[in-house]
Amino acid sequence: MLVVGLIRRDVMMTTTYLRDLYWERPLSAARAANAHDEMAMVDEDEVLLDSAVKATDGFFTTFFVSTYSRYIARWAAHRGLTPNQVTTVSMLLGLLAAAAFATGRPAGMVAGAVLLQIAFTADCVDGQLARYSRQFSKLGAWLDSVFDRGKEYVVYAGLAIGATATGAGAEIWFLAAAALALQTFRHYIDFSYAAQQHQALAAAVRGSLKAPDETEVTSWEGPVTTTMAGASVLQRLGRSGIKTSVAFERQPWMKWAKRIIVLPIGERFALISLTAALSGPRTTFLALLIWGAVAAAYTTTGRVLRSFA
Repeated sequence: MLVVGLIRRDVMMTTTYLRDLYWERPLSAARAANAHDEMAMVDEDEVLLDSAVKATDGFFTTFFVSTYSRYIARWAAHRGLTPNQVTTVSMLLGLLAAAAFATGRPAGMVAGAVLLQIAFTADCVDGQLARYSRQFSKLGAWLDSVFDRGKEYVVYAGLAIGATATGAGAEIWFLAAAALALQTFRHYIDFSYAAQQHQALAAAVRGSLKAPDETEVTSWEGPVTTTMAGASVLQRLGRSGIKTSVAFERQPWMKWAKRIIVLPIGERFALISLTAALSGPRTTFLALLIWGAVAAAYTTTGRVLRSFA
């Protein structure tokens, strides 16, 4: 009732993510005393540190980076560093990685691979620092998004320059441009899909708390057209796809397989580092194109099915 009253007075309401912090709604003095004792036993700093890691991160990020990057984030918070400062450091490390790749030498490829992984660690730290210290801003979100794209694309350029310096032909630039175009397309689809979801929610008709909707709903008794039948089939197909996806999520190995196949940034940077250091730029671009195409087809199919549902 309190929430209803606030909304009727046009008070802006929003949800607050408590993470794994302790909370209780005691209904008696005894329960309040117990809650006080239970809360005293919670290590709030450890809870904040664990909650700083996104539960939806990819396989590589979760098991090969976040296991230690969270402690770097806490170290940075205790020394007054801001997420935007760490984001800037990550971008600078990405530029150094690109410069190392641009030498074209084997040592440069290895150095670039290592620097790229350090840059990615810093990229993880900035978000974990923001969540740990609750330092969120629109500028920070924008800066993180732009610098993530910037690091990746400048590394593509560095790899192409390095390959050219060692005698590669013009086809290496074609591969680099194709990899960049594919990843740009994927980013475009990701952002546009998320924006469309928000627009659809905003445009949905909502009942007013001041004037409850009491319109009688009647059953449809008209003829079923071909268009309606086709829409019904697509809707069932979309819902079946969602049910299958949810069922797969119950299997841990399938959950991680789904996160790997979409080639998130952690897997992409690991792929770039490994292939560049072990085989060279041409293999890197081919691997990005092949895996990226599979990931694009997978995610696009899933989103089309969801749109039907």
